[in-house]
Amino acid sequence: MIRIGMMVRIISPEYVRGMEGRIEARENGGRWLVRLEQNPLNHEPESIILSLEESDFEVMEQ
Repeated sequence: MIRIGMMVRIISPEYVRGMEGRIEARENGGRWLVRLEQNPLNHEPESIILSLEESDFEVMEQ
């Protein structure tokens, strides 16, 4: 069962594959908001939040 605060590894989309993030919230419609631990686009401190299907990531911790 996925819970807010869990660490996940991104499977898709390709440009963030393998990166780690934390579950922030569940959206209406079943998608999950995942905040990346690192910004893949530059070295700025701003974080990126992705809206992902459950099949787009794997849970790293239970």
